[in-house]
Amino acid sequence: MSLQRILLEDLTGLLRHRRRELGLTQKQMGQMLGIDQRTVSSLEKNPGSISVKRLFIVMEALQVGVFVSTDARDAQAIPSRSNALDSMYKNSRAA
Repeated sequence: MSLQRILLEDLTGLLRHRRRELGLTQKQMGQMLGIDQRTVSSLEKNPGSISVKRLFIVMEALQVGVFVSTDARDAQAIPSRSNALDSMYKNSRAA
């Protein structure tokens, strides 16, 4: 298991990257979620525009777990997005 601390603006790259990693088109992703391709495109461009409920549904479809904690020590122990996602992108390109 790999935990990553990300900010809302980091979701744009994460959603698109993970969908592509799974070999899904926006149309296929939309079909899984019961939405159209334009909505998937919109979610990838501006994930802050969706409800938390829909975000969790999308993350589940992309097989991305979400961990929520109110303990400040957890935030310090989890790598930040800049390091974790940059590493993820590099590893996926090398494969």
